[in-house]
Amino acid sequence: MFSRSLYRLASHTIKERVSVSSRNFGTTCTTRAAFNVQDNEDFQDRVLNSPTPVVVDFHAQWCGPCKLLGPRLETIIGGKGDKVHLAKVDIDNVSDLALDYGVSAVPSVLAVKDGKVVDKFVGLQEESRIEAFVDKLIGE
Repeated sequence: MFSRSLYRLASHTIKERVSVSSRNFGTTCTTRAAFNVQDNEDFQDRVLNSPTPVVVDFHAQWCGPCKLLGPRLETIIGGKGDKVHLAKVDIDNVSDLALDYGVSAVPSVLAVKDGKVVDKFVGLQEESRIEAFVDKLIGE
């Protein structure tokens, strides 16, 4: 009897989450501009060859400051529409890219425009600093 009650509760909770997330799915603007870099070729295609400026977030799953910076970047970049994109690079999955771009600490964030790194910062930043960083990249 206990296991059936627990099952019903878990089932109900899952249905609630699905229903809540499906209602909010269409209103999220951050997912359009953000993507995970899979490998060097993907980075070349989606970042270096992009006609749109790209903010590149080098991060790691185990990095506490990265977990705080990621949502800040997504919110700010998501608010810019199609003017800028966010590329997320997990240094544990694509370590060659981190080496190629001299990433020695995470989070490290690069601004890439026309295939070239034009600005960067390392570490957790305040939202106003990130906003200024992105605005400078897109020319606002």
